[in-house]
Amino acid sequence: MKISTRLSILFSTIISFIFIVFGCTIYFLSSDHRNREFQERLQERVIVTEKIFLEKESFSPVELEKITNQFLHTLPDETEEVVHIYRDKVPVFKHNYPPDVRKKFLEMDSFYFKDSRLQGMSRIFRVKGENYLIIVTAVDQVGLQNLSFLKSIIILLVLIGIPLIFIGSFMITKRALLPISKKIDKANIISASNLHQRLMVFNPNDEIGKMAIAFNRLLDRLEASFEAQKAFIRNASHEIRNPLTAIMGEAEVAISKSRTNEEYLESLTTILAEAEVINSTVNNLLQLSKVAANEENIHYETVQFDELLNGVKERFDFLNPKNQVKLMVASEKGKETYSISGNKDLLKTAVINLFDNACKFSSNNKVDVVLTKDNSWLKLTIKDIGIGIVDRDIEKIIRPFYRGNNALKIKGSGIGLSLSSKIISLHQGALEIQSQIEIGTEVRIKLPLILT
Repeated sequence: MKISTRLSILFSTIISFIFIVFGCTIYFLSSDHRNREFQERLQERVIVTEKIFLEKESFSPVELEKITNQFLHTLPDETEEVVHIYRDKVPVFKHNYPPDVRKKFLEMDSFYFKDSRLQGMSRIFRVKGENYLIIVTAVDQVGLQNLSFLKSIIILLVLIGIPLIFIGSFMITKRALLPISKKIDKANIISASNLHQRLMVFNPNDEIGKMAIAFNRLLDRLEASFEAQKAFIRNASHEIRNPLTAIMGEAEVAISKSRTNEEYLESLTTILAEAEVINSTVNNLLQLSKVAANEENIHYETVQFDELLNGVKERFDFLNPKNQVKLMVASEKGKETYSISGNKDLLKTAVINLFDNACKFSSNNKVDVVLTKDNSWLKLTIKDIGIGIVDRDIEKIIRPFYRGNNALKIKGSGIGLSLSSKIISLHQGALEIQSQIEIGTEVRIKLPLILT
């Protein structure tokens, strides 16, 4: 069931219920008012009857005439009855009343009763030492007719009003949700081939406008993701195709004719170097995709970063024996000053990639690595004296496969810095780069310390 249908039914049901309750309330209040008003009139008739039948001798002729004229204005189907009450004798009633009502007549000084349409009032008077019971009954024909008419009007209004409420609610809901329907139709035609299209925003302050803005922002992120994916595939293909082309070309040259062992060795060395480039690119791609896909499943533990840094230096010395990386760790004796929460393997990968970049783009010149701390942050600075990075490339350099124009001739996969940045970000840290052409590059990393 559509939301518009559900809203229409819900809205119509609530309004119809309120409408019916309102009508019933009016009817019952009117009925209660009629009943009380007629009861007061019966009480007046009882008093007038008492004056006419029991106390007429105590009034002057003028007063008696006035009371008599008042007595003549009878109620519809009115009956009056005056019963003399004796202590040792059962009173005789002229009219037939229910047994329980007769009992109440004698027990209560004043008693109101109702039997179907008939209403009555009784009262006990004491005149000249004797007790008298006066009973007046009547039917409120006008009041009952008006009440019946009111009931018919309310039923008619309910029978006409409820269908109108349902029709009106469906029309109002459909009109109110029409912008959403249009946006749904527009969203259904947006696909990977036309991600540039956006939903129209008529009123950015209402819920529909905010929904359209949120959807457009989602499309912005999707479009950026698609473009990044296209660029990623394009660059990955380029980075893998170049060494493959070199391998194939070198192999074709090697087998085109018989050559000396030295020439074959040279060709195999070239092929091995290009294969290592492909292997490094593929490994970095796999690790980058693995980190991105398993962010929630990464195991974190307490890591002594100064010890990890020393271990990374030993491993990097094995991978690149000619490196000139110099470590300087500001430490306090007897204190664990560099405890962080992290994944050892990922942190090692990030630091090794940064060491490799520093050495690679500085032709294995001196690289200074300084580890310090500042309040609740660990700070690692890696500074080289290499070719540097152009200012306009610094913000783009962490993108996968992005390389500055001055670095195109240096072999590399173009993924290492992007992978390191991703790993640092996963550890709630930050990676900053400052560089000057032909002077060098400084990479600064901040990671949150575990405070004790």
